[in-house]
Amino acid sequence: MNNQPQIPTDFWTELERKVSSNVDDALNTDEVPRELLISYLRDLEIMARTACDRRQTVQIIASARSVLGDRTAVEPQGRPFTYAIT
Repeated sequence: MNNQPQIPTDFWTELERKVSSNVDDALNTDEVPRELLISYLRDLEIMARTACDRRQTVQIIASARSVLGDRTAVEPQGRPFTYAIT
């Protein structure tokens, strides 16, 4: 049984908006260091793959990393949505 607390859906919806906004800022200004944002997005993707039941959220985070030039495979493998992004 999963003992992790359930994260509300509005958290993931707001996170999707913030990810999109941060990536837009990184692409259009020099105010957001890309490497730090990519590292943050990797951590978010790991969390989303293990705690989120919304494929859309994982896709948005993975796409954001890709747009910023990150092609790193993210663990954990064998979890929900592991094979959603190729």
